[in-house]
Amino acid sequence: MAEPKDLMAVDVHTDDLQDYNVTQTGWYAVDDGGKVVLGPFESLALCELAIRDRLLRTKGL
Repeated sequence: MAEPKDLMAVDVHTDDLQDYNVTQTGWYAVDDGGKVVLGPFESLALCELAIRDRLLRTKGL
């Protein structure tokens, strides 16, 4: 299995939807290549929780 990429939370607003190739505003988990991996989430806390859970699952911790 490939090593998971770093993920960061990004707050996507209406003006940025096309930049991230998404249709809804909200918080998204974006990898280090700028690709949306998870989302949208209603809050930063929910997004960070999803990022943590995903990294724990993919790293087998």
